[in-house]
Amino acid sequence: MTGMIGRVLGRYRLMELLGAGSMAQVYRSQDTTTGAEAAVKVLHPHLANDEGVVTRFRRETRAAASLDHPHIVRVLDHGTEGDLHYLVLDLASGVSLKDALHSRQEPFTPTEAVKLVATLADALDYAHGLGVVHRDVKPSNILLRNGQLDDPVLTDFGIARVVEATAATADGIALGTPTYMAPEQGNGQAGDARSDVYSLGVILYELATGQPPFKADSPYTLILRHIHTPPPPPRTLRLDLPRALEFVILRALNKDPADRFPSAGAFATALRASLDNEAARRSGRTRAAPVYAAAAVGLLLLLVFAAWRLGWLASGPLPLGGANAAKPPPAILTLQGAPAISDTWLDPDVPDRPAYDDGKVHLQGPSTPDRVLVRVALPQWPANTELLTATLSVYTVPWGKDNRFATVTVHRLLRDWDQKTATYEKPWQTPGLQPDVDYQIRPMAVITLTTLLEKEGWLAVDITAAVREWLAGQPNYGLALRMSDDSFGMAHLWVYTAEYEDPNLWPKFTLVYQQR
Repeated sequence: MTGMIGRVLGRYRLMELLGAGSMAQVYRSQDTTTGAEAAVKVLHPHLANDEGVVTRFRRETRAAASLDHPHIVRVLDHGTEGDLHYLVLDLASGVSLKDALHSRQEPFTPTEAVKLVATLADALDYAHGLGVVHRDVKPSNILLRNGQLDDPVLTDFGIARVVEATAATADGIALGTPTYMAPEQGNGQAGDARSDVYSLGVILYELATGQPPFKADSPYTLILRHIHTPPPPPRTLRLDLPRALEFVILRALNKDPADRFPSAGAFATALRASLDNEAARRSGRTRAAPVYAAAAVGLLLLLVFAAWRLGWLASGPLPLGGANAAKPPPAILTLQGAPAISDTWLDPDVPDRPAYDDGKVHLQGPSTPDRVLVRVALPQWPANTELLTATLSVYTVPWGKDNRFATVTVHRLLRDWDQKTATYEKPWQTPGLQPDVDYQIRPMAVITLTTLLEKEGWLAVDITAAVREWLAGQPNYGLALRMSDDSFGMAHLWVYTAEYEDPNLWPKFTLVYQQR
């Protein structure tokens, strides 16, 4: 659409192009009767030429116009001028949530994320109660009025449904935004109120962790991940996230709509309760600590006395342990596969081929000096937390029966590398990595293989020392796994990577930690 500035549609004069999307262009306009400003959304002509689209456009805009909620942009008017069909909305001043996400350097706090998303869920619940489903909830369709996080406004009700019902879906093409699309929409279904809950759950995941649950190089792959791939638990990306909030996020992201919250209102209630529960837990722990500690000591004395009377203690009462007795038990966090773990393979037989998307790669004896590079993304580490152990585990399968002896060594990498472009030749000083320039020649772990040479299983590597250094601020370039020079020449293992088809066999990174 060209030459639109200055044109009058109905009583609205188009003054400035504010933005354009796949369905329409949006203009700042002025009501020639009252002088008030408004936003006019003009449907693209190629959509307006379809009589079915026009009929649905009128019906859906009438439905959207019935919405009157403080966190939904009001539809003021709609009409047709020649071959142009338009929608008039309140001109909401502010930035989109999409722009706010791009401008932030760190995730939202749990309180910020919950308040914003619960407010949006309330607005969706109101719309759903009137029979209006959005079907394209995404950050670019959310405005932060005057830039305030606690005053979000939903836009674009009705338009997504108009386009969804066109010939495009008849051809089997799922419309919407793949990053925020519910699985059933990816399967070509229309979607309902629970689809809006899923999309809002994706937004909450992104606000809380700094990234959406799924990424991919193509929209089709992204849709398939929404349909088939479980989302990484949010606490694998942000350790200090309340467990109750993680539970709410993952329920909203269930693949089956029946397993999600039954309504957006129930989603909002659960969100607010997750923060209330966390606040109560922290407050209760603070107030009750002296009482619980005294009770615990008293109970322990009774148990020790009873054990002594029954002859269970051969050498007198056990020491109470002082402060150690009050410590909580260690916690375990396991991160598996991407995005927490990235890997690639350096193969001298094809030295210039990036191998980051291979599902399984090999480690062989010194006759083939290949490498498997692995980098782990450390979660945000809460204060007053002590790392006890860190373990990297990769699943291996022996190739052939001539595996007489083999040792796997693990080395710190000393240079940065890009998972998607690293090859045997680059970015290294010399092909295959130069010792003490590209990688630390002294291994941080040496594992002599025994049973894994005969049968498949997990190869576990203690990388606690490296992780402690990374948490202390040293660069995290990752690790290189190779077979040592004294390994038998034909010793050969398959190693399953983060791209392997079975997610249960993706590499794992396990942290054991404890509050000080």
